[in-house]
Amino acid sequence: MNIQTAFRVPANAQLSRPKCPRCGSTLLVAEQSAFNPNGRIRHTWSCDDCGNEFVTSVRVFPRQA
Repeated sequence: MNIQTAFRVPANAQLSRPKCPRCGSTLLVAEQSAFNPNGRIRHTWSCDDCGNEFVTSVRVFPRQA
């Protein structure tokens, strides 16, 4: 299998795990992720500690040759 990079992360990007907006717990894995053809990835999160659910959206940068 050949794995290819679909996007580039800017050098100054801060990649971090989201915190639950209700209790502040750090979340590790999204319950669901969906790619939008307009260039966004939507992540649905569910907090294991308090059960709060929320959605985040990430802009995908096009791959530059």
